[in-house]
Amino acid sequence: MAQLIQMPDGPGRGTVGKLAHDKKVPQKTTSRTTIQIVPVTKLKMDHIKEKEDLGTYDEVINFLIGERRKHLSSTAGSTPDTTQFEREEKDDPYRQLR
Repeated sequence: MAQLIQMPDGPGRGTVGKLAHDKKVPQKTTSRTTIQIVPVTKLKMDHIKEKEDLGTYDEVINFLIGERRKHLSSTAGSTPDTTQFEREEKDDPYRQLR
């Protein structure tokens, strides 16, 4: 059974936290949304929030997204059978030297 959790207001509300400042990411708007999570998920988010010294649940979610991206497999070298690209010697009307 899902439980409605109200996210607390705080000084970092509506921002991406330290990442927004460091990477010059535009600040998010102050619009808010409500999400439903089970109590076990809230406990896990609280644990991550405390362990990683994050101020808001928004920062926790962005932290988790960043961690996931670190572990995605690369597609580099996924087509090893293709040959190296070589431009044709014909005249190319889209490639004009100036």
